[in-house]
Amino acid sequence: MTLLSSDHHIAILALLLVIVALGMAMEKRPRIGQFGVLFIILFPALLSALNVMPRAATVYSIVVQEFVPLSLPMLLFQADLRRIWRESGRVIIAFLGAATATVVGALIALPLVNLGAEEGVWAGILTAGFIGGSANAGSVAVAMNKASDPMMGVAVASVFAVAVPFLALLLTLPNMPRLWRWFSPEPLTHVSLPGASGSVSSRGISALSLAVSLALSAVIVAASDYTAQWLNYGPAKFLMITLLSVVFATLLPRQAARLNGHYELGQILIYCFFAVIGVQINFVLALTEGLQIMLFTAILLTVHLVLLAVFGRLLKLNGAELAVASNACILSPPTAAAMAVARGWHALVTPALLCGVFGYAIANLVGITLAELL
Repeated sequence: MTLLSSDHHIAILALLLVIVALGMAMEKRPRIGQFGVLFIILFPALLSALNVMPRAATVYSIVVQEFVPLSLPMLLFQADLRRIWRESGRVIIAFLGAATATVVGALIALPLVNLGAEEGVWAGILTAGFIGGSANAGSVAVAMNKASDPMMGVAVASVFAVAVPFLALLLTLPNMPRLWRWFSPEPLTHVSLPGASGSVSSRGISALSLAVSLALSAVIVAASDYTAQWLNYGPAKFLMITLLSVVFATLLPRQAARLNGHYELGQILIYCFFAVIGVQINFVLALTEGLQIMLFTAILLTVHLVLLAVFGRLLKLNGAELAVASNACILSPPTAAAMAVARGWHALVTPALLCGVFGYAIANLVGITLAELL
């Protein structure tokens, strides 16, 4: 018996939104910002373990089935592929190398660890998250009918346990001369990128723009859903969502640029999904199965860094470009941009953001393909 009954829908939704708001507030604080998403996942897990929140409720199904696909277009309305290629310069090449190294890392790690009977599906989910982001991992999980699996919460929590030290390594790598010379044989003067900085979109948020973004996202999701039903192939829904969103952003960039606030709204929706994942975490399962996922992630990230360094040497890319591309691939565009600012690589701020958006655009395809083939 839980304090909140499973049929108290509005109370459960209110608590989910409060948790998301607190997590997003944490992200604005420099010292604890990296723990914001982790809080959104683990605090609901604590509440469910203490019988405050139910582990199953209709609201959770709505979040998984409706919030996740609705969030994806709003995260992709910035994915103008022509602009990404034009403005990201050499960093997009480094990012493609980082994404390839991530896939190879997953293929090497898979036979070395035990992810269970459906290890290929979990490898696809994790790889999508490491190339795009949390929204992509959630999308592939929903596409492969794993969003409500208790292992999903374990996977997300385990990945964060390894990803935070990885971020620390990237930030401190330039301060370790021997490692940095191995990772960055080319001088930083080779950076030849636009000097713009700041976010991908700095326009003010309006109610009309939010309404149009939400409506357009709903139309894209509905069209993709009908297409998947017509093809009789569930994962096609998320592939079509990605395709239609990117086509809109690329072919109609002026119209897409008039929208603002869509990324923030999409972020709220996907964070609600992670709160639901947290509710379903089983700590006993986490202690037994989470170690395997952490080992998988550690192997993947090690292979990622080694191959990326080799790739950089072959194409004469410098360490700043490689580090920013790695951060944008494995972690997120904001952390990649923040690292560029922190290290004084101001010319790489905008490319970091744009490469991360490109990762959103390709990660679903990569993750679903791996999940189906492995």
